[in-house]
Amino acid sequence: MTRGTARKRWGIGISTVVLSGCGAAGGDSGEPASASYGLTTLVPAVAEAVAAEDYVHLGIGDHRGRGEVQVDLSWEDGTHEFRAITGDEPGEFLEFRRVGGRVYVGGEATGEQWTYMRDDDPRALGEEPGFDAGASPVLLSLDVPGDYEALVDAVDEVDDAGEEEVGGVATTHYVLTVDSAAWLDALPEHSLHREVEVADELQLDLWIDEESRPVRLEYAGTGNTDQVRVDYTNWGGSLAVVEPEGAEPVGSEAS
Repeated sequence: MTRGTARKRWGIGISTVVLSGCGAAGGDSGEPASASYGLTTLVPAVAEAVAAEDYVHLGIGDHRGRGEVQVDLSWEDGTHEFRAITGDEPGEFLEFRRVGGRVYVGGEATGEQWTYMRDDDPRALGEEPGFDAGASPVLLSLDVPGDYEALVDAVDEVDDAGEEEVGGVATTHYVLTVDSAAWLDALPEHSLHREVEVADELQLDLWIDEESRPVRLEYAGTGNTDQVRVDYTNWGGSLAVVEPEGAEPVGSEAS
């Protein structure tokens, strides 16, 4: 990808969250991974647990079960920063960084040539016609606490599917029946979860750890093989995002 191409199409899209045939890891851990929750208690407990954190690593899987989008996300003291890498082949990795009120795009796919915009620039937010912002609008909309706060009033049924091990973590697996309109309408326009068409009544699988934090979220779209999966790891970690040296503004962006 040339520098000119990178500026015209500011990164790749994030439609790769639409997965195909991506199953959940399973296994009985032998011990309850969390308190047992029901319809009125599960999502409020998860939302409360997430709200108490300020960092998580997200792995948005592809149809091969690998993470096609890897995101380190921090919202400490209300300051949102991230470092995201898209692509799954060497030489094709494209990196996004949000730091200091700007979004930077660069990495291997651009020959290590970096560009930036303000994080409130209409182009970065996907609000300027004719400008392809790629994954930027979805990344800027990432809000893990907000995802679960919005889910609180949208769940119609909760079933406890038992204890399982996911990625080496002991979890409790719950199956939720969700009013998809109630959930999605409460999320931002470019939310990750609004990137795929889903049924009005959505079955959502949620695995939580012993502290009621999400470990995996998975649900199917209306396509025959479409499936969304998000893995949550390294809760409570830390993130230090560095502004790339030599980055240039996109178009008329002020330096």
